[in-house]
Amino acid sequence: MTDFGYEDPYVAAMKGVALDICPHVRVVDITHSIPSFDIDHAALTLFMVYRYYPAGTIFVAVVDPGVGSSRRPLLIVTRNYYFIGPDNGVLVLAARDDGIEAVFALENDLYFRKPVSSSFHGRDIFTPVASWLACGTPPNSFGPLQPVDSLKEPGIAMKMKRIDEKCVELEAIYVDKFGNVMLSAFFDEVAKALDLGLGDSILIFVGNRRFEARVEKVFSIVKEGEIVLYKNSFHLAELAVNKGSAKNILGIEKRDAIKICKAMT
Repeated sequence: MTDFGYEDPYVAAMKGVALDICPHVRVVDITHSIPSFDIDHAALTLFMVYRYYPAGTIFVAVVDPGVGSSRRPLLIVTRNYYFIGPDNGVLVLAARDDGIEAVFALENDLYFRKPVSSSFHGRDIFTPVASWLACGTPPNSFGPLQPVDSLKEPGIAMKMKRIDEKCVELEAIYVDKFGNVMLSAFFDEVAKALDLGLGDSILIFVGNRRFEARVEKVFSIVKEGEIVLYKNSFHLAELAVNKGSAKNILGIEKRDAIKICKAMT
């Protein structure tokens, strides 16, 4: 997964390096359309998709505006997977969700492609390490152990703030092409905090604007144009509009705060 796009030679070069080192490796693209330099978007994308891959999958995530600086290249070993990329937060949401077991700084240049470009660690460090790992090299061969609490945090977080007994505050963390707005907590957590069930009415506050909505299983159940809070396919709380855009109706942008309250009956 990168922000390199599909028009330039960068992704092809990384795949060539992978196949040269480990000819039988299976390379799968998550996406190369992450918005340029958007570490948080990449971190959330990886968080949403990693669990659907087979145990033992090695994820290489290269959204790396700090390439060539003092930021560390890392291998994170979790209960079921391996995550390789820069220490800028891009790996942390997914790795922590699966359960971090060890963190290694990639310092053993025996496993790098040489000469190492100061601006293309995806080709010369991250992909070679992933390929050697895929062909059986032990994780501790690539460099020294690092403290788990030394990992740089992403700018985005899965969080929910309780305002009072009937209200919580969340953050808009992702807006998809349909205008559906993913929120910064799992649906079940929000439903439990507000004692919500299907069919319940809620109030949504964005800044000083107020909207009415319903809790439902899916947006297609309600009338066109009606706002719904539901559990999306990644189990996150999400606001959607049947045949419409929650983003446009609510006037929401990514990172905006959203207050959700259970409506009084």
